[in-house]
Amino acid sequence: MLDTPARKPMSRQPQDARREQLIQATIDGIDQEGLSNITLNSVARRAGLTAGMVNFHFDTKQQLLTATLAYVADKYTQSCNEIVAAYGSDPAAALLKLIDTSFDPQLADPAKISVWYAFWGETGSRDDYVGICGRADKVLFDAALKMIGELTGDTLSPLNAAAAAKGLCGLIDGLWQDFLLERDAFDRVQAVALCRAYLANLLPEAFGTTEAPSAEKKADLAASEDLPRTLPAATYHDQAFFADEMERIHLPAWQMVCHTSDIPGTGDYETFEGLGKRAFVIRGDDGTVRAFHNVCPHRAHAVVSGAGNCSGPIRCPYHSWAFDFEGNLKAIAARKTFPPFDNGKFGLTPLECEVFLGFVYIRFLPGGASVAERHGPHADELASYRFDEMVPIAPPHAETMAADWKNVWDNYLEDYHFPTGHPGLFSLMNMQYDRQPDDDTRTVRLSHTIRDKPKGWAAELYARHLPEIDHLPESRRRRWSYIYLYPAVSFDIYPDMIDYFHVVPTAPGRSTLHYRAYGLPDADRTLRVTRRLNQRINYQVGHEDAALIASVQQGLESGSYETGVLSDKEDAVKALHAWVREDMRGAKWPA
Repeated sequence: MLDTPARKPMSRQPQDARREQLIQATIDGIDQEGLSNITLNSVARRAGLTAGMVNFHFDTKQQLLTATLAYVADKYTQSCNEIVAAYGSDPAAALLKLIDTSFDPQLADPAKISVWYAFWGETGSRDDYVGICGRADKVLFDAALKMIGELTGDTLSPLNAAAAAKGLCGLIDGLWQDFLLERDAFDRVQAVALCRAYLANLLPEAFGTTEAPSAEKKADLAASEDLPRTLPAATYHDQAFFADEMERIHLPAWQMVCHTSDIPGTGDYETFEGLGKRAFVIRGDDGTVRAFHNVCPHRAHAVVSGAGNCSGPIRCPYHSWAFDFEGNLKAIAARKTFPPFDNGKFGLTPLECEVFLGFVYIRFLPGGASVAERHGPHADELASYRFDEMVPIAPPHAETMAADWKNVWDNYLEDYHFPTGHPGLFSLMNMQYDRQPDDDTRTVRLSHTIRDKPKGWAAELYARHLPEIDHLPESRRRRWSYIYLYPAVSFDIYPDMIDYFHVVPTAPGRSTLHYRAYGLPDADRTLRVTRRLNQRINYQVGHEDAALIASVQQGLESGSYETGVLSDKEDAVKALHAWVREDMRGAKWPA
């Protein structure tokens, strides 16, 4: 049997898009005007469509209103069903996810909640409410009842599961009404915490206890205050905390795009996509590398994609608006159809861009130290490797990781796990391991030399055949170093080659890891073989780390872990956590 090809998102039928456009306009109209004041004409105006287009999809106002209510309810019902399917074997996790979803901004915003309750207030529409929202309410109740029943089924708990489920649904319903009244003042994080406290009161063995700690517990907590503690587990997967991290940590940070050898000629470009943004860097006629938001000022389409060369101007593929390599608008297709306007106000939006030792960085929010200033303590060491002369020796690699960005770097920044987690790497390195976090520049330098006779055939052959790299100082010819630029980028620096790691957060508890290796050109056969052995060793390390990080993320999200204690071998992790705490001071931390 042949597989049916998956439909691409852009193949969606126009009438489906128009129907959803009308429903979205109706949602906004109900929120701002009230249910009784909505008309087909007012919906058409809000949607920017004709009245005939409304009539094409909906014969009557009631039909449109019913479809709108069903749209809102179905989105919520679908999410509840997906949670039951995904977390059915872990009822506690499923209940927590149901709570989180009930206050997710994509599902629960004042406009959608207005629709939910507007039908209940209109006598003529109450039957529609009961029929549609009643089904959605039942899905939530049934899911809560199932999970609470499973949690109490194997115990002697006298808890009535149906009453507990009804109470949880009622609490969510009441908080939604608060949201409708309070609007921007409503605290989603506090609402989630209140629902979790409700579950903890009923089932402390599954969700912890909300009781005040005893005097003995308080003493234990006080005694532990001097211990170096990790960040709380919830900071590795909480939605609200992640959103604050994006604004406070990642958008103001330097992001790696490429090496200048990846864009050697005029018009060569590379794109970056992440952090909810699109950008690209391009080499101009004057040889300068510049960065821009990858957003056409006409209708917001991406002006370039992937990597390549603009042989003429930068030309948006949507409507053929053309820009020079400095971002100026130079040509408009069918210009006479537009009213007069100033081209200078519709150029590409520039971004901060810096080239440091041949590597190209951008940042989306300006301000703060340059890359060169941040790497000041390591400038001489980095310069000795001649980064700017290097070329790619491996294709670019990107992989999605079921791990928070902090979890990835927690693992990268410590060697405590090497003996058990990386036996091959551990056999290659001498015992002296330099750990040098720098608070002033928020960088970390880690370093070790390699043994003359390591174990394992790849490590043994690498150590035996590693040639003398004449341009390096003697102390670095058999040394591996790792230099991290908080919060996103690190270099792995070897005598024979280098590579970079760039971790881009994509969602709470999820990241994308970008990697590429570079080396000086014209390597002889011995050096090429050595590089392949190096990559074999480190590919194995990468596989081992991926498994470790995934397991840690599961533990962080399990609800059974709060914070850990750190050793002296984890000084760089302590520094990372201190920088996060400093950046997130004043933010809402998860309960």
